[in-house]
Amino acid sequence: MRTAVLAAALAVAAIVTGCGGSPGTPGPPSAYLGTAADRTVPAGIADLPLTTDAGQPTSLRAWRGQVVVLADFLTLCQETCPLTTGNLLVMDRAVTAAGLGHRVRFAELTVDPGRDTPSRLRAYRKLVGAPANWLLLTGRPAVIDQIWRYLGVWYQRAGESSPPGTDWLTGRPLTYDVAHEDALLYLDASGRVRFTVVGSPNATGAPVAPALRRFLSAEGRANLSHPDASTWTAEDALAPIAWLTGHPVKPATS
Repeated sequence: MRTAVLAAALAVAAIVTGCGGSPGTPGPPSAYLGTAADRTVPAGIADLPLTTDAGQPTSLRAWRGQVVVLADFLTLCQETCPLTTGNLLVMDRAVTAAGLGHRVRFAELTVDPGRDTPSRLRAYRKLVGAPANWLLLTGRPAVIDQIWRYLGVWYQRAGESSPPGTDWLTGRPLTYDVAHEDALLYLDASGRVRFTVVGSPNATGAPVAPALRRFLSAEGRANLSHPDASTWTAEDALAPIAWLTGHPVKPATS
């Protein structure tokens, strides 16, 4: 139901845009998808040091000049984060097919800096097949907290289930979990936050790589098969990219 309503709203928005602006220029995304903003990221946040999975230093400021799609995640999440990654992979293919690969950057920033070291991020990259141009990011816990707090994304350490889950990389029992909000933030080429999507990913209509399917827990497989009404699809999430680049982006056909 939500997807049908969203599609109708986006169609109306496209008609309005076509009447009032340049023909074919994508308009703002529907409010059914998320929340529009025009929020500066101050130097005190933009310059905080982050580290890539390759161990290289970076920061939010380093991405200026590109539209950035930023998602929160942790590598030990096997319920929703892999589905977010799966949708982002679909979106990346669509952006590349539209000739916008040099203008759009996808980034996943951990909410579990105590465990998500660069080496673990590299293992996750290999596991999910993330392209080389993707940013998988970590940093000092205080830095991660400052960034996500400013961007309005909630997370907190939580107790592990009983019996505890198993770390897919080390095979050891897990000692804690991280509860978190599922969010996508879109930064424009000047580094301003322009749109936010909050809700679980709906990957039922997108090809989910076998490696990602195998990685999902039982709860994750249930989320894949039966997403709830607050979910967003890869096709939905392309609308803010089209708006910020001024270029239509259609889902890749293969």
